[in-house]
Amino acid sequence: MNLSKIQSILREDGIDAWLLYDFRHSNPIAWQTLALQPETHCSRRWAVIIPAEGEVIKIVNGIEVHTLGTVQAKEIRYATRNDWESAITGALQGKKRIALEYSPNNAIPVVSWVDAGTVEWLRSQGFTLESSAEIVQKYSAVWSNEQFEENKTTAKLLRTVMMRTLEYVREHVLAGKPVTEYQVQQEAGRYFEEYNLTSYSLPSVSVNENSANPHYQPTAEQSATLKQGDVLLVDMWAKPKTPQGVYSDITWMAFLGEQVPERPAMLFDTIAAGRDAALNLLRETIPNGKAVRGCDVDDACRAVVEKAGFGQYFIHRTGHSITTETHGSGANIDNFETQDIRRIIPMTSFSIEPGIYIPGEIGLRSEIDIVVSEQGEIIVSGGSPQKELLPLLAKDLDVMALIEA
Repeated sequence: MNLSKIQSILREDGIDAWLLYDFRHSNPIAWQTLALQPETHCSRRWAVIIPAEGEVIKIVNGIEVHTLGTVQAKEIRYATRNDWESAITGALQGKKRIALEYSPNNAIPVVSWVDAGTVEWLRSQGFTLESSAEIVQKYSAVWSNEQFEENKTTAKLLRTVMMRTLEYVREHVLAGKPVTEYQVQQEAGRYFEEYNLTSYSLPSVSVNENSANPHYQPTAEQSATLKQGDVLLVDMWAKPKTPQGVYSDITWMAFLGEQVPERPAMLFDTIAAGRDAALNLLRETIPNGKAVRGCDVDDACRAVVEKAGFGQYFIHRTGHSITTETHGSGANIDNFETQDIRRIIPMTSFSIEPGIYIPGEIGLRSEIDIVVSEQGEIIVSGGSPQKELLPLLAKDLDVMALIEA
Protein backbone atom coordinates (compact mmCIF):
# COMPACT_ATOMS: atom_id res chain seq x y z
CA MET A 1 0.00 0.00 0.00
CA ASN A 2 1.31 3.40 -0.98
CA LEU A 3 0.09 5.39 2.00
CA SER A 4 1.40 8.77 0.91
CA LYS A 5 -0.31 8.43 -2.47
CA ILE A 6 -3.65 7.45 -0.90
CA GLN A 7 -3.53 10.29 1.61
CA SER A 8 -2.67 12.76 -1.13
CA ILE A 9 -5.74 11.60 -3.10
CA LEU A 10 -7.95 11.92 -0.02
CA ARG A 11 -6.80 15.48 0.59
CA GLU A 12 -7.26 16.34 -3.06
CA ASP A 13 -10.84 15.03 -2.98
CA GLY A 14 -11.70 16.59 0.39
CA ILE A 15 -12.23 13.20 2.07
CA ASP A 16 -11.44 12.90 5.79
CA ALA A 17 -10.81 9.13 5.76
CA TRP A 18 -11.13 6.00 3.66
CA LEU A 19 -12.78 3.15 5.53
CA LEU A 20 -11.78 -0.23 4.10
CA TYR A 21 -14.28 -2.72 5.53
CA ASP A 22 -14.52 -6.46 4.95
CA PHE A 23 -16.39 -9.51 6.15
CA ARG A 24 -15.25 -12.90 4.86
CA HIS A 25 -13.63 -11.61 1.67
CA SER A 26 -16.66 -9.47 0.81
CA ASN A 27 -14.59 -6.51 -0.39
CA PRO A 28 -12.01 -7.34 -3.09
CA ILE A 29 -10.95 -3.69 -3.36
CA ALA A 30 -9.93 -3.70 0.30
CA TRP A 31 -7.94 -6.90 -0.13
CA GLN A 32 -6.21 -5.62 -3.26
CA THR A 33 -5.41 -2.21 -1.79
CA LEU A 34 -3.85 -3.74 1.31
CA ALA A 35 -2.12 -6.50 -0.69
CA LEU A 36 -3.60 -9.22 1.49
CA GLN A 37 -3.00 -12.78 0.34
CA PRO A 38 -6.26 -14.32 -0.90
CA GLU A 39 -5.71 -17.53 1.03
CA THR A 40 -5.57 -15.66 4.36
CA HIS A 41 -8.10 -17.09 6.81
CA CYS A 42 -10.84 -14.58 7.56
CA SER A 43 -14.15 -15.28 9.29
CA ARG A 44 -14.66 -12.05 11.28
CA ARG A 45 -15.20 -8.40 10.38
CA TRP A 46 -12.20 -6.14 10.04
CA ALA A 47 -11.54 -2.56 9.03
CA VAL A 48 -8.62 -0.37 8.09
CA ILE A 49 -9.08 3.38 8.40
CA ILE A 50 -6.78 5.56 6.34
CA PRO A 51 -7.09 9.23 7.34
CA ALA A 52 -6.22 12.09 5.04
CA GLU A 53 -3.69 13.08 7.71
CA GLY A 54 -2.17 11.02 10.46
CA GLU A 55 -1.86 7.41 11.51
CA VAL A 56 -3.55 4.42 9.89
CA ILE A 57 -5.71 2.33 12.23
CA LYS A 58 -6.62 -1.33 11.79
CA ILE A 59 -9.50 -2.89 13.70
CA VAL A 60 -9.38 -6.66 13.95
CA ASN A 61 -11.04 -9.41 15.96
CA GLY A 62 -8.94 -10.66 18.83
CA ILE A 63 -9.00 -14.24 17.57
CA GLU A 64 -7.96 -13.27 14.03
CA VAL A 65 -5.22 -10.68 14.41
CA HIS A 66 -3.26 -12.56 11.75
CA THR A 67 -5.71 -11.42 9.06
CA LEU A 68 -4.19 -7.94 9.03
CA GLY A 69 -0.79 -9.01 10.25
CA THR A 70 0.98 -7.55 7.22
CA VAL A 71 -0.72 -4.14 7.48
CA GLN A 72 1.46 -1.56 9.20
CA ALA A 73 -0.97 0.38 11.39
CA LYS A 74 -2.04 1.06 14.94
CA GLU A 75 -3.99 -2.02 16.02
CA ILE A 76 -7.29 -2.03 17.87
CA ARG A 77 -8.73 -5.42 18.84
CA TYR A 78 -12.39 -6.09 19.43
CA ALA A 79 -14.50 -9.01 20.65
CA THR A 80 -18.15 -7.97 21.05
CA ARG A 81 -20.33 -6.06 18.63
CA ASN A 82 -20.28 -3.13 21.05
CA ASP A 83 -16.47 -3.23 20.98
CA TRP A 84 -16.61 -3.19 17.17
CA GLU A 85 -18.91 -0.19 16.99
CA SER A 86 -16.93 1.73 19.60
CA ALA A 87 -13.67 1.02 17.77
CA ILE A 88 -15.06 2.28 14.47
CA THR A 89 -16.63 5.45 15.83
CA GLY A 90 -13.61 6.13 18.01
CA ALA A 91 -11.17 5.78 15.14
CA LEU A 92 -13.33 8.10 13.01
CA GLN A 93 -13.81 10.69 15.75
CA GLY A 94 -13.55 14.21 14.38
CA LYS A 95 -13.98 13.03 10.80
CA LYS A 96 -17.06 13.76 8.71
CA ARG A 97 -16.66 12.75 5.04
CA ILE A 98 -15.87 9.04 4.87
CA ALA A 99 -15.17 7.12 1.66
CA LEU A 100 -16.02 3.45 1.34
CA GLU A 101 -16.86 0.86 -1.31
CA TYR A 102 -20.41 1.77 -2.13
CA SER A 103 -22.06 3.63 -5.00
CA PRO A 104 -25.23 5.75 -4.66
CA ASN A 105 -28.12 3.80 -6.19
CA ASN A 106 -25.55 1.12 -7.12
CA ALA A 107 -24.73 3.17 -10.23
CA ILE A 108 -21.19 1.72 -10.37
CA PRO A 109 -21.46 -1.91 -9.19
CA VAL A 110 -17.70 -2.55 -9.50
CA VAL A 111 -17.17 -0.46 -6.36
CA SER A 112 -20.32 -1.52 -4.48
CA TRP A 113 -19.03 -4.03 -1.94
CA VAL A 114 -20.10 -2.71 1.48
CA ASP A 115 -23.45 -4.06 2.65
CA ALA A 116 -26.46 -1.79 3.10
CA GLY A 117 -26.63 -2.42 6.83
CA THR A 118 -23.12 -1.11 7.41
CA VAL A 119 -23.93 1.94 5.28
CA GLU A 120 -27.09 2.55 7.33
CA TRP A 121 -25.24 2.25 10.62
CA LEU A 122 -22.45 4.62 9.58
CA ARG A 123 -25.00 7.20 8.49
CA SER A 124 -26.84 6.80 11.79
CA GLN A 125 -23.60 7.81 13.51
CA GLY A 126 -23.58 11.11 11.63
CA PHE A 127 -20.99 10.37 8.96
CA THR A 128 -21.35 11.65 5.40
CA LEU A 129 -20.55 8.77 3.10
CA GLU A 130 -18.82 9.14 -0.24
CA SER A 131 -18.16 6.50 -2.86
CA SER A 132 -14.53 5.47 -3.09
CA ALA A 133 -14.89 5.08 -6.88
CA GLU A 134 -12.73 8.08 -7.73
CA ILE A 135 -10.14 7.16 -5.11
CA VAL A 136 -9.90 3.62 -6.48
CA GLN A 137 -9.47 4.94 -10.01
CA LYS A 138 -6.76 7.45 -9.05
CA TYR A 139 -4.94 4.91 -6.89
CA SER A 140 -5.08 1.73 -8.94
CA ALA A 141 -6.06 2.58 -12.53
CA VAL A 142 -3.49 5.29 -13.25
CA TRP A 143 -0.54 3.94 -15.23
CA SER A 144 3.06 4.62 -14.32
CA ASN A 145 5.43 6.14 -16.88
CA GLU A 146 7.00 2.70 -17.25
CA GLN A 147 3.64 1.10 -18.03
CA PHE A 148 2.83 3.91 -20.47
CA GLU A 149 6.06 3.34 -22.40
CA GLU A 150 5.93 -0.46 -22.27
CA ASN A 151 2.38 -0.48 -23.60
CA LYS A 152 3.52 1.18 -26.83
CA THR A 153 5.43 -2.02 -27.62
CA THR A 154 2.65 -4.29 -26.34
CA ALA A 155 0.02 -2.60 -28.51
CA LYS A 156 2.23 -2.88 -31.59
CA LEU A 157 2.91 -6.55 -30.91
CA LEU A 158 -0.78 -7.30 -30.42
CA ARG A 159 -1.55 -5.59 -33.72
CA THR A 160 1.14 -7.75 -35.31
CA VAL A 161 -0.48 -10.87 -33.84
CA MET A 162 -3.84 -9.73 -35.20
CA MET A 163 -2.51 -9.25 -38.74
CA ARG A 164 -0.60 -12.52 -38.68
CA THR A 165 -3.80 -14.24 -37.55
CA LEU A 166 -5.79 -12.70 -40.40
CA GLU A 167 -3.04 -13.60 -42.87
CA TYR A 168 -3.16 -17.19 -41.59
CA VAL A 169 -6.89 -17.28 -42.37
CA ARG A 170 -6.37 -15.69 -45.78
CA GLU A 171 -3.73 -18.23 -46.79
CA HIS A 172 -5.83 -21.20 -45.73
CA VAL A 173 -9.06 -20.07 -47.36
CA LEU A 174 -7.34 -19.07 -50.62
CA ALA A 175 -5.59 -22.44 -50.73
CA GLY A 176 -8.82 -24.30 -50.06
CA LYS A 177 -7.40 -25.75 -46.81
CA PRO A 178 -10.08 -26.37 -44.15
CA VAL A 179 -9.53 -24.26 -41.05
CA THR A 180 -11.81 -23.84 -38.03
CA GLU A 181 -12.42 -21.01 -35.58
CA TYR A 182 -10.65 -23.12 -32.96
CA GLN A 183 -7.57 -23.66 -35.12
CA VAL A 184 -7.32 -19.94 -35.78
CA GLN A 185 -7.61 -19.26 -32.06
CA GLN A 186 -4.85 -21.74 -31.25
CA GLU A 187 -2.58 -20.25 -33.93
CA ALA A 188 -3.03 -16.80 -32.40
CA GLY A 189 -2.10 -18.27 -29.03
CA ARG A 190 1.17 -19.49 -30.52
CA TYR A 191 1.89 -15.97 -31.72
CA PHE A 192 1.34 -14.76 -28.15
CA GLU A 193 4.11 -17.08 -27.01
CA GLU A 194 6.37 -16.05 -29.86
CA TYR A 195 6.12 -12.40 -28.82
CA ASN A 196 6.30 -13.14 -25.09
CA LEU A 197 2.75 -11.99 -24.45
CA THR A 198 0.37 -13.50 -21.94
CA SER A 199 -3.37 -13.49 -21.35
CA TYR A 200 -5.90 -15.16 -19.10
CA SER A 201 -7.75 -16.32 -22.23
CA LEU A 202 -7.06 -17.06 -25.86
CA PRO A 203 -8.71 -14.83 -28.49
CA SER A 204 -12.36 -14.98 -29.42
CA VAL A 205 -12.66 -16.13 -33.05
CA SER A 206 -16.13 -16.34 -34.58
CA VAL A 207 -17.97 -16.20 -37.89
CA ASN A 208 -21.48 -15.23 -38.93
CA GLU A 209 -24.13 -16.09 -36.33
CA ASN A 210 -21.48 -17.18 -33.79
CA SER A 211 -20.28 -13.57 -33.76
CA ALA A 212 -23.73 -12.49 -32.58
CA ASN A 213 -22.62 -13.82 -29.16
CA PRO A 214 -20.20 -11.10 -27.91
CA HIS A 215 -18.38 -13.54 -25.60
CA TYR A 216 -18.29 -16.53 -27.94
CA GLN A 217 -15.31 -18.88 -27.60
CA PRO A 218 -14.71 -21.80 -29.95
CA THR A 219 -13.68 -25.17 -28.57
CA ALA A 220 -12.12 -28.23 -30.11
CA GLU A 221 -15.53 -29.92 -29.94
CA GLN A 222 -17.64 -26.99 -31.16
CA SER A 223 -16.15 -24.78 -33.82
CA ALA A 224 -17.28 -23.58 -37.25
CA THR A 225 -15.18 -24.18 -40.34
CA LEU A 226 -14.31 -20.94 -42.12
CA LYS A 227 -15.35 -20.62 -45.76
CA GLN A 228 -15.60 -18.01 -48.48
CA GLY A 229 -18.49 -15.61 -47.87
CA ASP A 230 -18.15 -15.68 -44.07
CA VAL A 231 -17.87 -12.59 -41.89
CA LEU A 232 -15.05 -13.11 -39.37
CA LEU A 233 -14.56 -11.45 -35.97
CA VAL A 234 -11.28 -11.74 -34.04
CA ASP A 235 -11.02 -10.24 -30.55
CA MET A 236 -7.73 -10.56 -28.66
CA TRP A 237 -6.21 -9.15 -25.47
CA ALA A 238 -2.75 -9.65 -24.00
CA LYS A 239 -0.04 -8.07 -21.89
CA PRO A 240 3.73 -8.54 -21.47
CA LYS A 241 5.11 -11.10 -19.06
CA THR A 242 6.32 -8.44 -16.64
CA PRO A 243 5.08 -7.91 -13.05
CA GLN A 244 3.20 -4.67 -13.79
CA GLY A 245 2.47 -5.14 -17.49
CA VAL A 246 -0.79 -3.63 -18.71
CA TYR A 247 -3.15 -5.03 -21.33
CA SER A 248 -3.95 -4.16 -24.90
CA ASP A 249 -7.33 -5.31 -26.23
CA ILE A 250 -8.43 -5.05 -29.87
CA THR A 251 -11.02 -6.44 -32.27
CA TRP A 252 -10.81 -6.61 -36.08
CA MET A 253 -13.27 -7.91 -38.64
CA ALA A 254 -12.94 -9.34 -42.13
CA PHE A 255 -15.10 -10.62 -44.96
CA LEU A 256 -13.81 -13.85 -46.50
CA GLY A 257 -14.15 -12.71 -50.08
CA GLU A 258 -12.83 -10.21 -52.60
CA GLN A 259 -15.60 -7.63 -52.23
CA VAL A 260 -17.64 -6.92 -49.11
CA PRO A 261 -21.44 -7.20 -49.58
CA GLU A 262 -23.56 -4.14 -48.90
CA ARG A 263 -25.24 -5.23 -45.66
CA PRO A 264 -22.19 -6.26 -43.59
CA ALA A 265 -20.33 -3.24 -44.98
CA MET A 266 -23.12 -0.96 -43.82
CA LEU A 267 -23.28 -2.56 -40.39
CA PHE A 268 -19.53 -2.19 -39.92
CA ASP A 269 -19.62 1.42 -41.10
CA THR A 270 -22.29 2.09 -38.46
CA ILE A 271 -20.25 0.82 -35.54
CA ALA A 272 -17.11 2.51 -36.90
CA ALA A 273 -19.00 5.80 -36.98
CA GLY A 274 -20.09 5.28 -33.37
CA ARG A 275 -16.53 4.47 -32.37
CA ASP A 276 -15.26 7.60 -34.08
CA ALA A 277 -17.95 9.77 -32.45
CA ALA A 278 -16.68 8.63 -29.05
CA LEU A 279 -13.10 9.31 -30.13
CA ASN A 280 -14.01 12.78 -31.38
CA LEU A 281 -15.70 13.66 -28.08
CA LEU A 282 -12.54 12.69 -26.22
CA ARG A 283 -10.37 14.77 -28.54
CA GLU A 284 -12.66 17.79 -28.18
CA THR A 285 -12.68 17.73 -24.38
CA ILE A 286 -9.74 16.29 -22.47
CA PRO A 287 -6.88 17.99 -24.39
CA ASN A 288 -8.72 21.31 -23.85
CA GLY A 289 -9.01 20.79 -20.11
CA LYS A 290 -12.72 19.92 -20.19
CA ALA A 291 -14.08 17.11 -18.02
CA VAL A 292 -15.78 14.15 -19.66
CA ARG A 293 -17.20 11.11 -17.94
CA GLY A 294 -17.32 7.48 -18.97
CA CYS A 295 -21.09 7.68 -19.34
CA ASP A 296 -20.79 10.70 -21.66
CA VAL A 297 -18.49 8.85 -24.04
CA ASP A 298 -20.89 5.90 -24.11
CA ASP A 299 -23.75 8.25 -24.97
CA ALA A 300 -21.83 9.76 -27.89
CA CYS A 301 -21.08 6.36 -29.37
CA ARG A 302 -24.49 4.82 -28.74
CA ALA A 303 -26.37 7.77 -30.25
CA VAL A 304 -24.86 7.03 -33.67
CA VAL A 305 -25.85 3.36 -33.58
CA GLU A 306 -29.35 4.20 -32.37
CA LYS A 307 -29.84 6.85 -35.06
CA ALA A 308 -28.95 4.25 -37.68
CA GLY A 309 -31.74 2.04 -36.33
CA PHE A 310 -29.62 -0.64 -34.65
CA GLY A 311 -29.68 0.50 -31.02
CA GLN A 312 -31.52 -2.63 -29.87
CA TYR A 313 -28.62 -4.74 -31.15
CA PHE A 314 -25.91 -2.78 -29.31
CA ILE A 315 -26.27 -4.85 -26.16
CA HIS A 316 -23.24 -3.96 -24.03
CA ARG A 317 -21.39 -0.90 -22.77
CA THR A 318 -19.09 0.94 -25.16
CA GLY A 319 -15.88 0.13 -23.29
CA HIS A 320 -14.02 -0.84 -20.13
CA SER A 321 -11.06 0.33 -18.09
CA ILE A 322 -7.70 -1.31 -18.86
CA THR A 323 -4.92 -1.83 -16.30
CA THR A 324 -2.88 -4.88 -15.34
CA GLU A 325 -6.31 -6.49 -15.71
CA THR A 326 -8.10 -6.40 -19.03
CA HIS A 327 -11.16 -5.10 -17.15
CA GLY A 328 -9.56 -2.61 -14.82
CA SER A 329 -10.59 -0.44 -11.88
CA GLY A 330 -10.93 2.89 -13.68
CA ALA A 331 -13.87 4.55 -15.39
CA ASN A 332 -15.78 2.31 -17.78
CA ILE A 333 -17.33 3.76 -20.92
CA ASP A 334 -20.82 2.98 -19.76
CA ASN A 335 -24.21 4.60 -19.46
CA PHE A 336 -26.02 1.43 -20.50
CA GLU A 337 -25.30 -1.49 -18.19
CA THR A 338 -24.36 0.90 -15.38
CA GLN A 339 -23.88 4.66 -15.07
CA ASP A 340 -20.19 5.37 -14.69
CA ILE A 341 -20.00 9.04 -13.73
CA ARG A 342 -16.26 8.93 -13.08
CA ARG A 343 -14.21 11.37 -15.12
CA ILE A 344 -11.69 10.16 -17.66
CA ILE A 345 -8.32 11.16 -16.21
CA PRO A 346 -4.73 11.29 -17.50
CA MET A 347 -2.54 8.18 -17.57
CA THR A 348 -5.49 5.82 -17.79
CA SER A 349 -6.61 3.53 -20.59
CA PHE A 350 -9.89 2.07 -21.78
CA SER A 351 -11.46 0.38 -24.78
CA ILE A 352 -14.01 1.77 -27.21
CA GLU A 353 -15.81 -1.21 -28.76
CA PRO A 354 -19.31 -0.67 -30.12
CA GLY A 355 -21.06 -3.67 -31.62
CA ILE A 356 -24.18 -4.78 -33.45
CA TYR A 357 -25.35 -8.34 -32.71
CA ILE A 358 -28.30 -9.71 -34.65
CA PRO A 359 -29.17 -13.17 -33.25
CA GLY A 360 -29.03 -16.00 -35.76
CA GLU A 361 -27.49 -13.78 -38.42
CA ILE A 362 -24.34 -11.79 -37.66
CA GLY A 363 -22.34 -9.88 -35.07
CA LEU A 364 -19.91 -7.05 -35.68
CA ARG A 365 -17.61 -5.14 -33.36
CA SER A 366 -14.77 -2.67 -33.76
CA GLU A 367 -12.47 -2.25 -30.77
CA ILE A 368 -9.65 0.19 -30.14
CA ASP A 369 -7.79 1.15 -26.99
CA ILE A 370 -7.43 4.73 -25.83
CA VAL A 371 -4.54 5.85 -23.67
CA VAL A 372 -4.71 9.35 -22.15
CA SER A 373 -1.24 10.81 -21.70
CA GLU A 374 -0.12 12.85 -18.71
CA GLN A 375 -0.69 15.99 -20.79
CA GLY A 376 -4.19 14.88 -21.82
CA GLU A 377 -3.31 13.72 -25.32
CA ILE A 378 -5.76 11.13 -26.69
CA ILE A 379 -3.75 8.22 -28.11
CA VAL A 380 -5.17 5.31 -30.10
CA SER A 381 -2.64 2.67 -29.12
CA GLY A 382 -1.22 0.22 -31.63
CA GLY A 383 -2.10 2.14 -34.79
CA SER A 384 -5.10 3.68 -36.50
CA PRO A 385 -8.57 2.17 -36.16
CA GLN A 386 -9.97 -0.23 -38.75
CA LYS A 387 -11.61 1.93 -41.41
CA GLU A 388 -13.75 -0.63 -43.23
CA LEU A 389 -14.72 -4.28 -43.15
CA LEU A 390 -11.61 -5.96 -44.55
CA PRO A 391 -12.06 -7.86 -47.85
CA LEU A 392 -9.63 -10.56 -46.77
CA LEU A 393 -9.39 -12.36 -50.12
CA ALA A 394 -8.90 -9.27 -52.29
CA LYS A 395 -6.05 -9.85 -54.74
CA ASP A 396 -4.21 -6.62 -53.96
CA LEU A 397 -4.58 -6.82 -50.17
CA ASP A 398 -1.38 -6.75 -48.13
CA VAL A 399 -2.53 -7.73 -44.65
CA MET A 400 0.87 -7.32 -43.02
CA ALA A 401 1.11 -3.72 -44.23
CA LEU A 402 -1.77 -2.94 -41.86
CA ILE A 403 0.62 -3.37 -38.91
CA GLU A 404 2.05 0.03 -39.72
CA ALA A 405 -1.26 1.72 -40.57
